[in-house]
Amino acid sequence: MIRSHTEVPAAQQLLLDIIDTMREPLLVLDPEFRVAQANRAFFRVFRVEAPDTIGAALFSLGDGQWDIAPLRELLRDKLAIAPSLDDFEVDSVFPKIGRKIMLLNARLVSGGPGAPRIILLAFEDITERRYTERRLEAQRMELQRSNAALDEFASVASHDLQEPLRKILAFGERLGTAGAGLTGDGRVHLDRMLGAAARMRTLINDLLSYSQITTTTQPFVPTDLSEIARAVISDLETAIADDGARIIVGELPTLQADPLQMRQLLQNLLGNALKYRSKHEAPVVRLTAERAGSQHYAITVADNGIGFSNQYAEKIFKMFERLHGRTEYAGAGIGLAICRKIVERHSGTIAAEGTAGQGATFTITLPIAQITPGNFS
Repeated sequence: MIRSHTEVPAAQQLLLDIIDTMREPLLVLDPEFRVAQANRAFFRVFRVEAPDTIGAALFSLGDGQWDIAPLRELLRDKLAIAPSLDDFEVDSVFPKIGRKIMLLNARLVSGGPGAPRIILLAFEDITERRYTERRLEAQRMELQRSNAALDEFASVASHDLQEPLRKILAFGERLGTAGAGLTGDGRVHLDRMLGAAARMRTLINDLLSYSQITTTTQPFVPTDLSEIARAVISDLETAIADDGARIIVGELPTLQADPLQMRQLLQNLLGNALKYRSKHEAPVVRLTAERAGSQHYAITVADNGIGFSNQYAEKIFKMFERLHGRTEYAGAGIGLAICRKIVERHSGTIAAEGTAGQGATFTITLPIAQITPGNFS
C-alpha cells in the first residue's frame, strides 16, 4: 500500500494492509476527491506510478482523462444521497490501458471522531464479460433468425412443395394405369419419373423433420428410454420379422428429454441397423446403456451389419452423405444428421465406430438432467 505523508493511526494499519492484499483495484479518496491511498492492484491494472497518483485529484489523473462524466456523477451526486453504491458501470477510455468497462463500488466511510469521511472506491474490470455477453446475445439473435428461416422453410416444404409433388405422383400413377399398353422407353421413362418423385417426397419429409428439431419441440420431461425402445421395436415389427432379426435391449435409464425426439433418435438408429444388414447372416442389434460419470449415461446401439471404415466415422453424420449407392439402400442421407441434431439439442454427443463387413456401433452420451429445459436455443 502506498500512503500519503499523513500518519495513519495504528488502529487503521491492519485495515490498510488488508486492502493492499485485494486483487481488485481500490482507491481511498478524501472529501475533495484527492487520492489518499491506493493499493498495489490499482497501480498494476491502470499502469500508473505512486508519485503521479497519491495526493492528486482523481479527475486530473492522466492529463484529465479520468474526468469521466459517469464517475463524477457517481462520486459527487449519487454518493451524496446514498452513502453506499454497488455495481455502477463505467465504460470509458482510460489512460494507458484503453477502453475498459469497469464495475465500481463506492462507500462513504467515517475517518474517526472529528475526522472527515473518506471514500472507498473499488474497481472490477468486466470488459471481457460484457463483450462475451454481447457476442452471446448476437449469436442468440442470429439463432432466432435462423430458426425463423427454418420455420419458413418448414411451411414451404409442408405445403408449397408437397402439393405439386402430389400431383406429379397422382397423374403419373394414373397415366401408368390408363396407359397399360405403354411399353419400351415410354414405360421406362414413366417408372423413372415416379421413382424420382417418390425420392423427392422422401427428401422433403426428411428435410422437414430436420428443420423441426429445434423449431417444433416438446419440453424436457422424465423419459423412460425402455418404454421408448418398446414402442420403436413395435413400429419396426414387420421389418424385424421379414429380416429374421433380433433386437436385444438391456436395462435403459430414465432421462430428462423430449420423448418424441428420443423416439425419433432410436427409430433412426435401430432402423439403420436393420437396413444396413449383412447379406450372410440375420441382423442382431444390441441396445444397451451404462453410466458415464455421475451426470451422464452412454447409450449404445451395436449391430452385426455391413459396417463401414472408421475413416467415414464423422462423414456419415453430415447432411446428404451416403457411403452406398441409392440403388443399394433407400434414403436421402439425412437420418444420422437428424440423430446428431437431436443429441446436440439434448446437450449430448454421438459418435460412431465401424469395421467394414463386421458391423457398427453408435454411442450416444446424454445428461441425466438438463440444465435448461426447453428449446436448444
